[in-house]
Amino acid sequence: MDKREFDGGNPQQDAPRRVEKKKIWTRRRLLWLGIVAAVLLAVVAVSLLWQRGTFDGLRRSVIYARAEKDENGCAQLYQYAADREYRFVSLSGSLAAASNSRILLMGEDGQVRYSESILFTNCTVTGNGKWAAVYDVGGKEIYVLDAQGEVYRLTLDGDILAAALNPGGYLAVMVNTSGYKASVEVYDPKGEKVFAFHSGDQFLMTAAVSADSHQMAAVTMGQENGSFVSSLALYRLGREERYAECLLPENAVVYDLGTVGGSYCAVTETGLRFVTTGGKLAGSYSYDGGYLHRCSLGGDGYAALLLGRYKSGSQGRLVTVDSQGRELASLDIDEEVMSLSAAGKYVAVLYQDHLTIYDKDLQEYAVLKDVSAAGTVLMRSDGSAVLTGASAASLYLP
Repeated sequence: MDKREFDGGNPQQDAPRRVEKKKIWTRRRLLWLGIVAAVLLAVVAVSLLWQRGTFDGLRRSVIYARAEKDENGCAQLYQYAADREYRFVSLSGSLAAASNSRILLMGEDGQVRYSESILFTNCTVTGNGKWAAVYDVGGKEIYVLDAQGEVYRLTLDGDILAAALNPGGYLAVMVNTSGYKASVEVYDPKGEKVFAFHSGDQFLMTAAVSADSHQMAAVTMGQENGSFVSSLALYRLGREERYAECLLPENAVVYDLGTVGGSYCAVTETGLRFVTTGGKLAGSYSYDGGYLHRCSLGGDGYAALLLGRYKSGSQGRLVTVDSQGRELASLDIDEEVMSLSAAGKYVAVLYQDHLTIYDKDLQEYAVLKDVSAAGTVLMRSDGSAVLTGASAASLYLP
């Protein structure tokens, strides 16, 4: 038979062929192991660079490549007429400033994107980095802005007591309504009312919409056996009946309510209380006899606190706390703090003569000296910070 049609093979050659296949398989395994090891090393490297803010630095260098910076890394981007009443909010590259007479929105190109004359008596601003709400405590009007300008404005039937924006742009407004102790109204990002609740037997102190925009929590206060009792009442948007309630410490005065790491965070005069959207206590943090001087809930999964040993004075502690009430880091300070702001994984502390940006573990990330003209710092999640002064604001780019 023709050898080209059939070859039975040579037994003496088969063994070497099998050895060659085994060598090929071994080389392939080593190649795959090398690829896996390289990927793991890349993941570790990326994680370390991310924690140290290196990627944020690269991102800033690209976004602000055309910004004219001084020798300290500051770019003066916003100028406005001097007004001591101005309150500021940073909005995705824009800066909103509000006083009792005017609302301004300025872009990083130095242009005024929005300007509105108002007549307020107690102007207050609140924001979350993307949206800002400007309202008059005791008044009836509220303006909601984004980085481009006005999104909508509301004229409410009752007097506004407080307002809060969640990360998704949902607005919760506490209103003093005739015939009730208080009312809560919730509006979606387009300004459409999606929820309203009226309390006839308990006072409502403040409210916040959950991070997923599906629920709302309100701090209620009533009297029981001669003592004030506070609780966190939870509602689903679209349903007026509360589905859960979590008691707060007796006689607790709640200063603020927001969201941290998916849970509600009630800032009281004695500590922080973290409550899940299911109404369960997720954790708590006690000030241990200290006094709360400043608090920021803008961090990514943590709260930043400035606690003082006394009601006044510069001696105290800077603390970061996660959403289970666990202390992440603590730093003793003996300097007067002018402003505190947390965003993303950064905490900005404006002292009298310098600015220090920390990470959430309170390790120094950047220091800017000679900031005596600044009165407020607004931390951004990308690691930059806005320093506002009497008539101008600059952007610090570490």
